[in-house]
Amino acid sequence: MSFLQQNKVAVAVTALLGIGTLAGVVYYMKQSSSISNNQSDASKKKRKNKKKKGKTSVGSSTTPTATSSQSTVVSDDDPETTVYPVSNETKLPELTTEIVSKLSDNDKETWALALKEKGNEYFKAKQYEKAIIYYTNALLCKQDHIFYGNRSACYYALGNTEKTIEDASEALKIKPDYSKCLLRRAHVYEDIGRYEDAMFDLTALSIFGGLTDKSSESVLERVLIKQSNKLNEEVYSNLPKELPSSSSISSFLGAFVKEDIELDLSKYENDSGLYYLISALIEINKDTDEGYENADNYLNQSIERFEKNGYDSNDNKLVAIAYEYTGIFSFLKTNDNAKTFVEKALTISPRPRMYVVLALIAADKGDYLSADAEFTKAIEMNPEDPNIYYHYGQVYYLIGDLKKAQLNFEKAKSLNPKNVFAHIQLACITYRHNEIQKCFEMFNQAKSLFPTAPEIPNYLGEIMFDRGDIEGATKQFDISAKLQEAMPGNNIGVLPLINKSVIYQKTNEFGKCIEILEKAVKLDPKSEVAWTNLGQVYLLNQNVKQSMECFEHACRLCRSSDDRKQTIALLESAKIQLKVKEDPVLNKKMQEIIAKYSQR
Repeated sequence: MSFLQQNKVAVAVTALLGIGTLAGVVYYMKQSSSISNNQSDASKKKRKNKKKKGKTSVGSSTTPTATSSQSTVVSDDDPETTVYPVSNETKLPELTTEIVSKLSDNDKETWALALKEKGNEYFKAKQYEKAIIYYTNALLCKQDHIFYGNRSACYYALGNTEKTIEDASEALKIKPDYSKCLLRRAHVYEDIGRYEDAMFDLTALSIFGGLTDKSSESVLERVLIKQSNKLNEEVYSNLPKELPSSSSISSFLGAFVKEDIELDLSKYENDSGLYYLISALIEINKDTDEGYENADNYLNQSIERFEKNGYDSNDNKLVAIAYEYTGIFSFLKTNDNAKTFVEKALTISPRPRMYVVLALIAADKGDYLSADAEFTKAIEMNPEDPNIYYHYGQVYYLIGDLKKAQLNFEKAKSLNPKNVFAHIQLACITYRHNEIQKCFEMFNQAKSLFPTAPEIPNYLGEIMFDRGDIEGATKQFDISAKLQEAMPGNNIGVLPLINKSVIYQKTNEFGKCIEILEKAVKLDPKSEVAWTNLGQVYLLNQNVKQSMECFEHACRLCRSSDDRKQTIALLESAKIQLKVKEDPVLNKKMQEIIAKYSQR
């Protein structure tokens, strides 16, 4: 399935109609998907070679396309027989504005058509320079979109991008729905990297075609991908590395067994590395955005002290933990030095959990073989360590090996019965096996063990929503949201609110959908998912400028490059939609289409 099919709301024209679905929600809640890279150089050359083989056509229903690989011979004009003046030396037309100004309207029309037909002959023969002369003279007689279009085709065949765009633009001023020029100009814009302009032309092409031409979708998808890649590299690659939302950090750390470390600061020397480590652990336990930010700062100060002053061998375990946590926080911020910190921790005082963190760093980069090797080291060090198996199961779940994922989740549950995530994942795998009744029984058992955990009703609600039980899902999302509100930390954050907004989308209650998502971004301004979904709903309701603001927020919050490219695609589509609304011709055509659809 293509990117556009997965994210129909990203196509401006679909969003304009208000008939698209927010398919991207599924991606952001449950799945992992990526924008592909730019077209290969070979693909680009292939398209250019097609131009060289005479695939370019001129704009006339009566003009044949140059399909032969061999040039045909065109006879020169005879000055004695042509209706327009021709040079005796060059055998080419010799028109001036003064000559044309003296012609009647009928003569101008006659000369223009004769010049155009002769230009077409030279175009078929691939004598593009001569064809240009004839089309240029025809334009002196008559400002016609076909003449500009034909001349732009010549420039296109000659590789003159500037002139191709110039003439195509002139043709479109006369006839905005001139499809050949829209497509040709879009291809040139794509070739020279003006992807936003190319997308606008392709969108216009689709609108003028009544949204029935599917052939331009693949071209639009290709250009959209290129624009997303370009902006990701040029605009967003150097963003400051920041921590994700507290709910993301809470979920990550919550799958590990809580540290059994004395947190009495009075027992540690003030302004020492250990003092800052303990301060960081205290802040982590608060499970808030501010707490995690403070913890990050304290961890950096802790490492600075150790690097500057060294450390006592009796404190090696705590020193190693300081490096480990610094690596974890660097990983959460997507810093490249995360692995270095954890490897340093291993040299000081190793424990299995450090190998687990290295495995997760590798898995995050798609290096599952290295991840497996790190998990193996952790198991060899201590096969009964409760911190290993949940994360190992997650990696297997990610690559689709449900059998091994289940075995590891069961092991994690047996070694750490307080790991609520292991209970949830086992229930979800049971659902994947289509054992519906057993799945619900497992969720109910988890509820009895963890009655205040907001995660359980949230994921149960997702299962119910997937089965079409809207009422049941709504109830579970409400329970989850209330439990989260009563919690001191931020276990699951605003995910139940986001999930409930999907229900409102399904029932077309967009006012309620916007209201609940606006609440979500207010509660958790670092939630990339909330901002993205709010932007999608705004876009669907033609609040384009507001949608763009949301997508820009989300772009800066995205943790991975692939996620950001998806969001950039939505942002760029919103920009195109705004340009369509501001274009009087396109907007009028769009309103006609909307009226047509509304009558169905």
